[in-house]
Amino acid sequence: MKQIFVGLLLAALLTAVQAEDAPQAEQTAPAKPALEVPPQRMGYDFDHPEILIRQRLFGLAHGLSMLAAACLDLPDHSTPIQNAYAAWHAEQAGAIETLVLDLARHYFGPRAAEARWQDLARALNLNDSIHPSLGAVSLQDACASLPEAIARPRYRFDKLLAEADASASTKMQPVAGATSPSPAVPSAVSTEQPAPAAADSASADASQRPTE
Repeated sequence: MKQIFVGLLLAALLTAVQAEDAPQAEQTAPAKPALEVPPQRMGYDFDHPEILIRQRLFGLAHGLSMLAAACLDLPDHSTPIQNAYAAWHAEQAGAIETLVLDLARHYFGPRAAEARWQDLARALNLNDSIHPSLGAVSLQDACASLPEAIARPRYRFDKLLAEADASASTKMQPVAGATSPSPAVPSAVSTEQPAPAAADSASADASQRPTE
């Protein structure tokens, strides 16, 4: 059951995925070179807020999916986690698709359509397990708080993207007689959060591993 649900988690978050029943001609075609991220684009892009917000949100989605998958090992939390995650994804699927496609174009250019979820996670140097990110927080505590935490504003990706894009658009508008300031990182990507729940802390830690 766990393996099936983990697959569904990643499949639900992944928009650029190849069909399993591809024509035989495509299956036997020569394999293309592995996707490579230009060195200058590895990690987080602090110079471009519109990309940074997408990177941060992708990191949160990645941490959330790993935590939800890990919680399936705990019978007391399995069903509530599945229900909470499914409800959240139903609301945020459009926003997740937007940030995934935008990041795929950012990292892989003309080969963006070939990008998979793990390609983006690798580009951002993200963990492939939630356990290193738990720290002093037990998996039990993180799973217990996840259904409540996932409803918090930090996981309203649609709203955060809209606010960040609106802010970026406003900053680009010229003001007569004024010098345009350097664009600031939108408040939506601030790492200063009020007293996060255990699940918030775990998923956030999994998303904040910028490459030096």
